[in-house]
Amino acid sequence: METRYMSTWFRILIFPGFAFLFIAALAFEWIDRRMIARFQGRIGPPWYQPLADLIKLLAKEDIVPEGTNKFAAAALPILSLTAVLTASLYVPVGGIKGASFEGDLIIVLFLLSLPALAYFLAGWVSSSIYSLLGGHRSLLQYFSYEVPFLMAVACPAILSDSWSITRIVSFQAQTAWHALMQPLAFVLALVGLIGKLKRDPLDIPKAKSEVVAGPLTDYSGRKLALWHLTMTMQTVLGIFLLVNLFFGESRFFNPMPALPIFGLKAAAILVALSTASALYARLRIDQLMDLGWRILAPLALLQMLVTLWIAN
Repeated sequence: METRYMSTWFRILIFPGFAFLFIAALAFEWIDRRMIARFQGRIGPPWYQPLADLIKLLAKEDIVPEGTNKFAAAALPILSLTAVLTASLYVPVGGIKGASFEGDLIIVLFLLSLPALAYFLAGWVSSSIYSLLGGHRSLLQYFSYEVPFLMAVACPAILSDSWSITRIVSFQAQTAWHALMQPLAFVLALVGLIGKLKRDPLDIPKAKSEVVAGPLTDYSGRKLALWHLTMTMQTVLGIFLLVNLFFGESRFFNPMPALPIFGLKAAAILVALSTASALYARLRIDQLMDLGWRILAPLALLQMLVTLWIAN
């Protein structure tokens, strides 16, 4: 009983829990920055730069401008980080998971939507006009990408006849990767993930040349460090989720260790995200809304209807 208890806490706190997610977030951020630098003809930062940046923010003075709601400004980054950490318990890493139940995919999607709403509120409670404008942009962006994203990630669940991430992963071992059976759903989910993470070319809410840092303009010190950590962890968790949903188990890779294969799949998606950030220019908010509602949403609906027809 004690061994099982310790094993549960190990999965929650160490692997694939909080400690692993923290280390993976720093590693993924470094790889991402290094790749984008190479695309732009630069060398890029050293491997310890993400950790150094985080420590620097933690050591800086925490300033709250006059007119900003102090309680909300302190609570929102904590809420966002807590939501991401909780969601990480239900996302398997190489077949190893902290917790699992039927319907855990719905919980993960709900938890991953909370940081976006908190990001909007961070701009709403701020006294800066740039924060307010960034918050409005983030809300418009949220409604533009979230609907296609949710419909896209629902397609593997419908085809697998389960809302359990573990069962969706296992289903692909009996058939094929969902990315091969539903390539459109994967592309839509990838675009939705870029919007959720506010990465180039969908970094509209925090465009430096237009709204400084968007909703986070007035943040500094420890609070800004928590926001930064939330975004890097959400990047890792979003990539892991797409790996499980679209590149799950495979009969071809059965003789090979699961963790290295999982890492290669995650790295491939990270490369795709970095490439998109380096190659494409930022869209305007009206262009994103047109893209989301006139192209992505109808395509996602079509993919879902086709998936329902195949499943039945």
